[in-house]
Amino acid sequence: MGAEQSTPLNFEVGALKVDENNSPYFQMGPDTLRVPMELHKEARENLGRAVRDSAEDYTMNSYMYLQAAGDNQKYDTDQNYVVFRQDSYFNWLFGSKEPGLSGAVNCDTGESILFIPRQVESVWSGPIKSPDWYVRHYGVNECFYTDQITTVLNEKRCSNLYLLEGMNRFSYVSTSAPIFEGIEKFSLDKTTLYPLAVAGRVRKTDKELDVIRYVTKVTSEGHRRVMLAAKAGMMEYQAMSIFTYYCYMYGGCREVGYIPICPSGDRTKILHYGGQSAPNDKQIQDGDLCLFDMGGEYHCYLTDITTTFPVNGTFTQVQRTTYEMVLDTVHAVVNRIRPGFTWREARIVCYRALLRNLVEQGLLVGSVDDLYDAKLHRIFMPHGIGHFIGGDVHDVGGNASLWCWSDAEAKDVDWYNPDLEWCPLEKNMVLTIEPGCYYNDVLLDPALADPTQGKLMVKSEIDKYRGIGGVRIEEVFIVTADGCEIISDVPRTVTEIEEYMKNPPPHDIPFLDAF
Repeated sequence: MGAEQSTPLNFEVGALKVDENNSPYFQMGPDTLRVPMELHKEARENLGRAVRDSAEDYTMNSYMYLQAAGDNQKYDTDQNYVVFRQDSYFNWLFGSKEPGLSGAVNCDTGESILFIPRQVESVWSGPIKSPDWYVRHYGVNECFYTDQITTVLNEKRCSNLYLLEGMNRFSYVSTSAPIFEGIEKFSLDKTTLYPLAVAGRVRKTDKELDVIRYVTKVTSEGHRRVMLAAKAGMMEYQAMSIFTYYCYMYGGCREVGYIPICPSGDRTKILHYGGQSAPNDKQIQDGDLCLFDMGGEYHCYLTDITTTFPVNGTFTQVQRTTYEMVLDTVHAVVNRIRPGFTWREARIVCYRALLRNLVEQGLLVGSVDDLYDAKLHRIFMPHGIGHFIGGDVHDVGGNASLWCWSDAEAKDVDWYNPDLEWCPLEKNMVLTIEPGCYYNDVLLDPALADPTQGKLMVKSEIDKYRGIGGVRIEEVFIVTADGCEIISDVPRTVTEIEEYMKNPPPHDIPFLDAF
C-alpha cells in the first residue's frame, strides 16, 4: 500500500469562520454567541470619521496605525504564563486573536490592512495562516507581512500616520506609540488618536451591546451555579472553580475578565481579595457570608457582577440588615440613572443613601448632611461606586480612584474618576453600580476615636456587625433613552436568595452533587 496523503489542517472548524454569504464571524461553539466581524469594521469607520472631524490640519489619505499585543513570556523561560489576550484597542478595531500583528486604517475610505509576522511552519505551531486567510476571516481589505509596512504605506501614499499613544486615566498606565522600521519617513501624530479611541470605546454600538449582554448572561448563570454549589467545608477556590468551569464549558469564555474575588466570612471586608496575597484559600464555614465578585470574558468583551449570600442559605439578622441596606442603596442610584445624569451626582446619591440606611438601623446618629461632611461613608464604603464596562473590566473613560485621606488631599473628592466624574451619561454607555458596606476594624477604630466622626457613631450597635465582614452588590446596566436597563440577572432580594438556595432548580453541572 502506498503512503497516505496527509490532510491539510482545516482552520474553518475553529472559532473564526465565514458564513454562506462570505461574512466572517467569531463563535466559540454552536451554542455560543456569533460575533460578526462587521462589529470591528463599524468601529474602524467610526474612529476614522472622528479623526477626520477632529484632527487639526487633517490631510487626505491619512492612516491610523496600531500594534497588537505580544506574547506573555513567563520570566526567563520559554513558556507563556497566561493564555494570550489581545490588546483591547486592537481587538476593538480588528477582532484578531493572534499576537505580533499590526494594523492600518485609511481614515477617509475605511480601507483596512493587517500586517502579520513571517513564520515558519513547525511541529510546534502547525500550519501557518496565509495573508488571504486573515483577509477572509477578519474582514479586512488586505494583509501583508510586518517587514512590508513601510513599503505598503508608501505605495498607498500615506500622508500622515495617527498613532495610539496616551495614558489610561483609570490605571495611570501609558500606551506608547507603536514603532516599525522606517516609521521616521512618515508624518506622525501622537496626540489625536488616543482620546478619540477612548471616546469611541465608551459609547457602545448595538453589536457591542449584543456581546456584553451575552457575556453578562453567561456570568449571571455562572454566579447562580456557584450559589447552588457553595457549601460549608468547601474551599473558596473550589466555589470559584465552579464559575470558571461553567463560563468556559457552557459559555465559551476561555478566560475570566479578572482574578475572581471570592472571600467568605470576615474576609468579605477585603475589597480585592483573591490576588497573590489572599488567593481564595480559606475554608468556608457554616454561617459565613460569601462575597463573590466574578466576570466572564468573550471575544475580549467582559462583565463584572458581585453577589453576596449566606453559604447555608439563611441570613442572620445582622447579615440581613446589612444586605438590605446595600440593596436599598443600589436601588436609590439605579432609579436616578438617565442620559444627562453625571457620575458625580450618582456618587453623591449612593453615599448619602448608604448613610441614611446606617442612621435608620441605629449605627450612626445625626443628619445625613453632617455625616456626609464628616466623610463617614468612607468608613463603611471605602471605594468608588462603579465603572465603565467593555473591553476591560475597568474600561477606559474613567480615572484611577484617588485614595485621598488627608483634608488637604481630599477636600470634596471621594475616590472620584475625573474623566467619568463630570461626564453626562449617554445612551449605550455600559457601567456597573457596586455599593458596599463593610465592618473593617482598620477603618472603624480610628473613626470611633476621632472627635468629629466618633460622636456620630454608635459603637455598641456597630460592634454587633463587626464579625460578618461586609456586603457588596454589583449590577451591570446599559444607559437607555430614558433610564437604564439592568442586564445582570441573579437573585437579589433576601427572599429571592433564600428561596433559590432552599429550592434549587435543576442544574446542568454533573459533579455539583459531589459537594
